[in-house]
Amino acid sequence: MNQHFELTMSWAAEYKKQGIPSSFRKSPSNALVEFMTWLEKQGSQKKFAADLGCGLGRNSFYLANRGFSVTAIDLLQENVDAVNKQAQLEKLSIRAFAQDVSKEWPIASNSLDIAIDIFCYKHILNKQAQRSYRNELWKALKLNGLYFISLASINDGFYGPLLKTSPSEKQVTDPYANVSSYLYSMADLIDEFSDQFTVIEASEKSSVSPMHGKDYTRKVLNFIFKKK
Repeated sequence: MNQHFELTMSWAAEYKKQGIPSSFRKSPSNALVEFMTWLEKQGSQKKFAADLGCGLGRNSFYLANRGFSVTAIDLLQENVDAVNKQAQLEKLSIRAFAQDVSKEWPIASNSLDIAIDIFCYKHILNKQAQRSYRNELWKALKLNGLYFISLASINDGFYGPLLKTSPSEKQVTDPYANVSSYLYSMADLIDEFSDQFTVIEASEKSSVSPMHGKDYTRKVLNFIFKKK
């Protein structure tokens, strides 16, 4: 059984169990809503977006309802089918594709105004795959295009304590969903993207949110990067 198949099966099981909020929430990510508010304050006229790790499309639909033409990517074919079906019913400009985000994207070079990643990049553990993702991101964005990423901080109340029993310095595995993550500090993430992107905004947000039926104090890193 290869790693890609195991990961696909773990995520498919998680979407049935619905232990992680993104598996069942219909409303868009609060972090994304804040990013949209920020964009509006800039007087943005941006129209082409990518939603990386789209899940069941809650953030894709939010963007499309605000006039964006969205390309959505997710690992699970069943998620992609559901997004495409709902987008067709609602007559929204969303095209969803099932694939690994570290593989070549079905997006033309220099075509995106923005790309968003809500808790997707953190699940890429291989350094070569991370580099491939960043290269695809850089290639797809227009000059000065914006990238918004939100992911768990190393200080997160659910993921952080798992480091105590982890054999890897910053890698943890969700014991309920059997999905692994890499935990970042603010400096880690800046360093990882700094050769191709400039930091515009960065913050660590705190909130209380459920994971697998129990409330935790969550610590989330939110970044706005601009393509160099």
